[in-house]
Amino acid sequence: MVKARNRTVLKFIGGINKDRIGGNCSVLEHTSADGKTERVMFDLGSMFTPYESGFVAAYPNVDEYFDRTDLKTGEVYKALKPVKMLFITHAHEDHIGALINYTKMGYSLPPIKAGGFTRNFIRLAFAAEGMIAPDIEKIKAGDIIEIGDNIKVEAVDVSHSIVDSLGFNTVTYSNGKPYAAIMNNGDFLTEEEMPVGKAFNKEHYLSTLKRAKAPTTVVCLDSTSTTPHSSERIGFRKAVENTYGVVMKHSDRNLIVSPVISRSVQNIAIDVETARRLGTKIFLDGKWLQMVKNALTLSGYTDFDDVVYKGSLQSYLNDKNISKKYIVCTGAFAQGLENYEYNIGIDATSPIPMSSATKMALDLHPYIKIDKNVLVLARQRIIEDINGRTGPKMLQLLASQGAAIVMTPGSRSVSDFEEVQMQDSGHANAEAVKTLMTDVKKVVPNVIVIPIHGNPEQCRNTENIMSEIGVKTYVAENQEGLEVGHGKVINIEPKITPLTWYAVKMVMPNPYSDREIPSDGLKEYWEVTEDYQPLQKICEVQNTPKAINRGKFSNHEKKLEQAEEMPYREQMRKTSQKSKNKKIKELRDLRKSFNKRSR
Repeated sequence: MVKARNRTVLKFIGGINKDRIGGNCSVLEHTSADGKTERVMFDLGSMFTPYESGFVAAYPNVDEYFDRTDLKTGEVYKALKPVKMLFITHAHEDHIGALINYTKMGYSLPPIKAGGFTRNFIRLAFAAEGMIAPDIEKIKAGDIIEIGDNIKVEAVDVSHSIVDSLGFNTVTYSNGKPYAAIMNNGDFLTEEEMPVGKAFNKEHYLSTLKRAKAPTTVVCLDSTSTTPHSSERIGFRKAVENTYGVVMKHSDRNLIVSPVISRSVQNIAIDVETARRLGTKIFLDGKWLQMVKNALTLSGYTDFDDVVYKGSLQSYLNDKNISKKYIVCTGAFAQGLENYEYNIGIDATSPIPMSSATKMALDLHPYIKIDKNVLVLARQRIIEDINGRTGPKMLQLLASQGAAIVMTPGSRSVSDFEEVQMQDSGHANAEAVKTLMTDVKKVVPNVIVIPIHGNPEQCRNTENIMSEIGVKTYVAENQEGLEVGHGKVINIEPKITPLTWYAVKMVMPNPYSDREIPSDGLKEYWEVTEDYQPLQKICEVQNTPKAINRGKFSNHEKKLEQAEEMPYREQMRKTSQKSKNKKIKELRDLRKSFNKRSR
């Protein structure tokens, strides 16, 4: 019998894509000398597909890693390489977007570990879809999770445009000694304090890497914004100052519209602070913004409470005590615009999901009419891979109705709109990455960098930066299996078979079609090629969205959250057995109540 050897393998399932952003997912597998193999996964996100593909999003193919129940036959397909645990870095769609969709497809998710806000947001998102949330445990920086005997994962704080972002340092062991360490930063920043939540803690980050004492250390490095000679960061205070200056320059306009990425909390905080300076309140328009606010409340972040208007949009617009109206709305990427323009000529009656700002641009918003009283703060820069076509078009449509448009400079200008830097990217730039890795090299001299979260050009930018400071790199591809050990990274599983993704297509009712479609529509799930060509339809499910609560939570939700946050011994402390039984029953009833409301 041949004795197994220790081996740590890192495989990228998505996130290093040839032309699009998203689909972030990687699997770490360790086999010990006794032949036992354990696997953990990091993130499971959606990829932003091009509109012309006909699909609204695509997801990494995880057939190997999760059990799946066929929705028609009930047959269970067991995973060949089951994953023991799933770690989520943060709650952006390109890192969590596949969770709901894979559950709808019949996949069984493993236990999930995530930060507090991430956990609460995922649970609310599942509830909004009429689904029971998966098993998610809240963790924080410094927590160490053991998987079997030979894998330990430590959470570290990293800054990003969303709160409670975590990185994960995974250490594998051989005969009780560290064998390899892989740091997954997720998306991260290093430069400044965050207006909401915790910032990047370099001291803890460096000490975590140093403490691992592994012969081989790999850092997976966010490459989204490592473009050479990128603009310097202005920071939160300057962003507020600049935004406030734009509003005052256009003080004759009393309706401010700020389309945002709904989960970029740190950037929404710019609007909040600007509104404070103006002495007004903001209204959050769009279901995803409402969900973010609810997740923040459940997570203990109440920084916005004094500025967010609590009533309906109609009440807000008619409130004479608020002279300067400030609408923070969904739509930084003009979601739904091209879908609408394509379908309107075919069927004007089909409901098309679209963001609040898109509705305004198309003059379809039920309460807001764009005119010369409106100032649009286009603070999110144009990103070619996401809104290169829709973003400029939306701004031009808004301008054609009389709105004044001020935008953050990006890779290109739009018309003759005024440009003012009003926010930073949520990702570390070239200089920040260089500074951080220079410090890392001092504590871990033989560190190796794998650029992630970017297309090939962005990953090459990171590689060039690392070569300047003498840090070794390995530029990976999706589907590669990389052995980490003995001071190097070796490709042991080259990409041989064509890469495929699962993609979702929204199918809405159409009176001109013979096909019966329920009023809420269907989601069709397809296996597709890298070029989004359909290979086969996997299944279809009916949409069952639920209205999202605005404002206060039920007492059941609040009590359940408080109970789950409380240490068990504190729940049971100084109580009789009878009281203990009563307390246990109360907690069980709360959980049942929450699950019923989530169905």
